[in-house]
Amino acid sequence: MNNYFVDSAIWVEFFKGRKASIKELVMPLIEEDKIYYNGIVLSELLIGAMNESEFNFIKDNFQGLHYLETDFTLFEKASLIGFKMRKKGMILPLSDLLIALHCQQKNLTLITMDKHFKIIDSEFPLSLHFIDQR
Repeated sequence: MNNYFVDSAIWVEFFKGRKASIKELVMPLIEEDKIYYNGIVLSELLIGAMNESEFNFIKDNFQGLHYLETDFTLFEKASLIGFKMRKKGMILPLSDLLIALHCQQKNLTLITMDKHFKIIDSEFPLSLHFIDQR
């Protein structure tokens, strides 16, 4: 049984409730206790909250999911990967590199719409569930 890391853009669509396919994918994973997240995803969602009520709703609901700590070693590895990829002409956000490494280290399938992860996957393979935004 796989465990999953749900990226910020997927959570935004999930909370907006406009795409039934996203809800149908994520809701069973919540119910089966299979979702992990880190401070990057939580911070991105909280920063984007429309008001204090939404901020608290997001914060409270994430407490029931599995939180991944980000330590020095993860930053060091992300920096090395970012350095190697930049040398090949690919500049990627540190946040995406950290998420990718968390997924690799914990054998998590990353659910995302972010094309940066396809680039990362081409050099440092991930278990990726990519959702096309079209």
